[in-house]
Amino acid sequence: MNTYFNEINSKPVNTSDNGAVYKIPAGAMCGNGDLGIVFDNDEKDLIIHVSKCDFWKFTPGADNDGGIKTVGSIRIKNIDLSEYNIKQYFDKGLLKCKFGNAEIEFFVAPENLIYFEIKSAKSNGFLADIEIPDTCNSQNSVVHNNGITCFVRKFEGEEVTVKSGVALCLKEISSGTAEGVKTARYCVSVVTDFDNEEYTEKAFDTALNCDYENDKKKTEDKWESFFSKSKVTLKDKEIEKFYNSSLYHLAGCMGNTEFPPGLFGNFITDDFFPWAGDYHMNYNYEAPYYCIFSANHPELFDGYMTPVNDMSTEAERMAKLFGCRGYAFPVSFGPKALDVYSQADCKEHGILFLGQKSHAAYACVIPIMHWFSTYDKEYALENYYNFILNTAAFWEDYLVKEKGRYVIKGDAAHEIPYYRGERFRYITHFGQVNTINAINSLGLVKLLFNGVYDMAKELGLNSEKYALWEDIIENLSDFPTFIKKGKKCFRYAKFGIRWRNDNTVGLQHIYPASQIGLNSSEKLLKIARNTYFINDRRLDDNGSNSYLPAGARIGVDPDFLIEGIHQNIKEFSLPNRLFRHHGGGIEHLTTIPATINEMLMQSHQGVIKLFPCWKKTEDASFENLRADGAFLVSAELKNGKTTSLKIKSIKGRRCNLDCAVVKSVFKEDKTEVSFERNGNVISFGTEAGATYILI
Repeated sequence: MNTYFNEINSKPVNTSDNGAVYKIPAGAMCGNGDLGIVFDNDEKDLIIHVSKCDFWKFTPGADNDGGIKTVGSIRIKNIDLSEYNIKQYFDKGLLKCKFGNAEIEFFVAPENLIYFEIKSAKSNGFLADIEIPDTCNSQNSVVHNNGITCFVRKFEGEEVTVKSGVALCLKEISSGTAEGVKTARYCVSVVTDFDNEEYTEKAFDTALNCDYENDKKKTEDKWESFFSKSKVTLKDKEIEKFYNSSLYHLAGCMGNTEFPPGLFGNFITDDFFPWAGDYHMNYNYEAPYYCIFSANHPELFDGYMTPVNDMSTEAERMAKLFGCRGYAFPVSFGPKALDVYSQADCKEHGILFLGQKSHAAYACVIPIMHWFSTYDKEYALENYYNFILNTAAFWEDYLVKEKGRYVIKGDAAHEIPYYRGERFRYITHFGQVNTINAINSLGLVKLLFNGVYDMAKELGLNSEKYALWEDIIENLSDFPTFIKKGKKCFRYAKFGIRWRNDNTVGLQHIYPASQIGLNSSEKLLKIARNTYFINDRRLDDNGSNSYLPAGARIGVDPDFLIEGIHQNIKEFSLPNRLFRHHGGGIEHLTTIPATINEMLMQSHQGVIKLFPCWKKTEDASFENLRADGAFLVSAELKNGKTTSLKIKSIKGRRCNLDCAVVKSVFKEDKTEVSFERNGNVISFGTEAGATYILI
């Protein structure tokens, strides 16, 4: 069965819940990492929405119309949509459509060209055209040259802080009739002023020199190469299909290193997506990246730090508002430090912190994941060490040491919903405003200092900080607990909010903050499992992407997790393999690959564990999942036994593996490698680039 394939047999339908329209589109889609298309239609025509990660309106202020904007749409007239079939080939990046009177092929090439080919035995006078919206005060124009029509949309003037413009050029490449079948090929080039200052001319030139067959081959090669980097094979083919399609959709919007995806990636279908489509830093921005390292796609991280680092000046200013050095973040912002957080009536300096100080620490989670899974020193120095160091500096000042323990005060576990305006009542939110030791912040801060300490030692930097960091790591307050339903559980905060029945804030110290796992004490694991099962959060539309992987981290029944994945597919999946959730458009694409990867392999506590949360009677295999320490691991579980075990060392670090059945270790050249054993854990030295076969 081809698990890189999906078929859609009905026209997309917008969904709503209690009158609130969910903006996640159901139509077929594809993207190249920057440019994306989404299928739609009206009563007469086929509509292809076009969006790009770097086309924003840079209007500051939380109440203004700034945010990511749609580029426009391709309208193909005279298509009979009474018959509707679209096949998505994820490993080739192709869409093949069959309608009542035509067959159409679509793909988005790496050079930001959209190609489509229309074949029909009926002469219906197909007409392809471009439409661009005139909302949000955009300035639009049309230019014709050499048989190419170019549509320009731009935002500039006093109301914007950074001007932005985009050009779409439509060209009919060829047309002809053979054996009664008319074939017409088109391309649409899409170029922004961030791609090229002379973006209109560049769009013309790109369209003029397009090559359908060559670019189709490049597109197919790109996606075949992408999926060759790792592989998961399961008996449950439905989950395997969603595993692959989720990675495809994530990669489809994670390719512009200057403009990583916001809440809704590059499937923007109008100018009014919720929350301006911005970067929400209290989990939403980070969540899509949870799975990329274990899936061996660290290249998808390359744009993550750009908007984070662009905020450095503002982050320093905001830290000073709390009397601290270093960096602090608001709840959200846009690219190029776009201000979508200023609100005059907000109780905290007119900025939307929403009572939380943990946003910058949360932003550190993903680069710390990158660090432990790659140990790429040069990359860390160039991209994120300074940010992590400055975020640690904020917490060095913000933490309060009482009776030998470091305490976090005034940092809400959850957003304080009305921390602004006349509706806010201090007494109502007294506990949240005066929170002590929010559990998610404790986990994030512990990860932060473990990460910066390890980086600094490896890089040979900031040794003057080591003693302080060691003290914070050793003496940060314990995770708060209380008795609920007769069992000892984690409490959301030592003082403040005790519990909520939605979201997964109370478990995020387990995942993604990685502070509890199967090597933790049985006492801690018992508390974690008690907490986990107080409520079934598998269908939480703000938290399933951390709830399910957290279950694997603490070793809950794998059947419970697999059932939860199927429930998410049944309840929330759309025909195009996106998920309709409230919290954002792309964050839940991480749910299935992150959970499956953690069930098949774990390494966050310094020891690689194979199939740690997998049903031993269920055959499965994986190739080149990435483990902490910069190892690529391949293994198979067959008839309850682990076989075909290979480990490639990227950086030549020492490998620790929990696998009782290993008797011998060999390099690929059959040289035997000595190892040490401590119970079920073996440990051996490695060479960078070498692959080891374990028998």
